[in-house]
Parts: sequence; structure tokens; C-alpha cells
Amino acid sequence: MSSGGNRTQTAVGASIYISPLDHVAGDVAGLLGNFLFDLLGMFYPRQICSKANVVVIELVTNVMEHCTIRDGAMRVDLKIDGDDLLITVANPVTPAEFETVKERFAAIANAEDPKKLLADTVHRRRGDRQKGGLGLMRLTAESKFRLTCEYEQGFLVVKALFPMRGFA
Repeated sequence: MSSGGNRTQTAVGASIYISPLDHVAGDVAGLLGNFLFDLLGMFYPRQICSKANVVVIELVTNVMEHCTIRDGAMRVDLKIDGDDLLITVANPVTPAEFETVKERFAAIANAEDPKKLLADTVHRRRGDRQKGGLGLMRLTAESKFRLTCEYEQGFLVVKALFPMRGFA
């Protein structure tokens, strides 16, 4: 193993494709998150590895819990280069499903104070045990990711970007 150079400038990319989603029989989110945590641990500080782990687990769990097109595919892409950590998760959705997701992302992105949005949402939902959206809010409020979603050729494409300049 080399000890020369700044390892946090190492570019790492990974792409994982699973199809059909209906064949997933276990905790694929945890498996992928832990795999990427271990892979990045060779080059980056534990804080960065943990961020990648949390994002992958949250986004893949969302796909597995909410995707209605079960004979479709999921793609998970990771790219890190010392400046940015970018995780992209794509899965098939209907246009109506995309609009629902887009509204949730817009509410999170437009929040003046993401931490307050998270706290208010937790407080409002605790009485009736409503679920949904808290994980995405946490990625923004606590982990400082910028989240976007797009609709590309029948696929919901969610991107989670963490700017690392000055962090690692």
C-alpha cells in the first residue's frame, strides 16, 4: 500500500445496477452502503465514508419501499474526487409518482432553515406517526447534502451532492 501523496484527492467511481427490483430478497440498501463505506475508507476520512453510507442507505431504501415498477431496474452511482461527493440513484417511476417526489424535494430545497423544517416536521408528525420525507430532510439539514431530482426517460434520478472543498 502506498503512503505517498494526498489520498483524499483520489478519484473513486462505482456503479451498481440491479434488475428486476422484485428479485431483491434482503437489505440491499445496507449492503451497498456498507460496501461503499469500506471502499471509500481506503482513501477518505471516516466522516466522508459515513456520509456516503447514510445517503446510499436512505436513497436505496426509498426506492425499495416506494418503487411501484418492480420489474424495473435501479442504478446507484458514486463519484468522489476530493472536491465533491456525488451519489446518484435512479429507478423507474410514473410521471405522477415523479411529480409527488418533485414536490417533496422542492419543499426541502426551498426551506430557509433545513434544521427547523426537520424539527417542525418531526413535531407535527409525532402524534399520528406519519412517515415519509424525514430521511431526505436529514440529509439536507444534518449531513449538508444538496438534493435534486429529475425525470429522465421514465426514470426518477435523485442526486445527492456534498461539496468537500475544505472538508477532507
